[in-house]
Amino acid sequence: MKIKIEMTEPAFGFNVGIQTLIVHDADECSGEYCCIHNPSPHHMLEWKQLWRADRHMMERICPHGVGHPDPDDLNMETTHGCDLCCVVGENQ
Repeated sequence: MKIKIEMTEPAFGFNVGIQTLIVHDADECSGEYCCIHNPSPHHMLEWKQLWRADRHMMERICPHGVGHPDPDDLNMETTHGCDLCCVVGENQ
């Protein structure tokens, strides 16, 4: 399955705009939370998604322009440039 999403290039993480990303089919994550097909009701849900090809992870971009790991990404990392928007109740 292919989706159109804003993403970075794989070497240095430079934003390359809207690109085609090959993702798993929806039946592979049926019944589970998934950042593509079935996101959980987290507080970052309305934030823009960005596929970080350099880190192989999905981010959510907060209103301040900072990337935070998408809580529904299987490869979620905790180390990131953070302004605490990803913490519920902070900077809302």
